[in-house]
Amino acid sequence: MYESQNLTDKQIYNYAEELAGQPLTKVKDGVYTTRLPDGTNITLRNVSHSDTGARWTIDIKNNPALTKLYRGLRTGAEIKFR
Repeated sequence: MYESQNLTDKQIYNYAEELAGQPLTKVKDGVYTTRLPDGTNITLRNVSHSDTGARWTIDIKNNPALTKLYRGLRTGAEIKFR
């Protein structure tokens, strides 16, 4: 969880697009996603069912590099912003 209260929503969105290396597509209000050529899914969302207090979360799923890095990351990784 990043202490990111000083970042605007636009800055977090831009970071997610930079991480993806391509534009995100709006799925519905507060949810944007893209699929990379290697099968990685990157989703930016402001919807959460956890009590972390995250304002935005970037989900990274099916990333071959993360899977090789550590077996526990097979299901993906999250970057959370307050």
